Amino acid sequence: MTMSATIDELCSKLGVGYTLGAYQTHPWSAYQGDKGMTCSAEVRMGTSGDEIEAEAQMMYDIPPAGKPPMEQICYIKATPNRDAKWDVTVLRIKGEPYGKDIHNWQEKSCNFFSMLVGALAGDEIPDIDQLIEEAFHSKERFYHQRQGGGGKAPKAKAGQLLGMKKGGGGF
Repeated sequence: MTMSATIDELCSKLGVGYTLGAYQTHPWSAYQGDKGMTCSAEVRMGTSGDEIEAEAQMMYDIPPAGKPPMEQICYIKATPNRDAKWDVTVLRIKGEPYGKDIHNWQEKSCNFFSMLVGALAGDEIPDIDQLIEEAFHSKERFYHQRQGGGGKAPKAKAGQLLGMKKGGGGF
């Protein structure tokens, strides 16, 4: 199942807020001096207007042990389909293909990216692992456990529902 969206809807889902044209980009960035890290992201339209890429990366002033100075956090690619709508076709998280085994992964990839750039817009470095959990897995845990109804039915007397007053007379 794919998430088909118009170009306007896709740009909105990725947090851009307007429709990108060919060669256009929309960037975000936040720096946290005490941790010596910068997170940046951008959504860009290809030169021919037939491809959108969304990318986020983490850069470290002094990389933590075992990490490079720059780490790609997320890469999303979307292309138009035959119906003139757009589909997310590629998702990589931390450099690895991601999500193909997750229900509705295309929509969730856009949600993840939107949450990430939302943090950047607030001048915060996002907690990537927390965003992954929230965007891709928080509702999955209960996906197969859905059951009908929830809670007790409210108790009301028939007269209350009909707008009758207590002790009221006849018609």
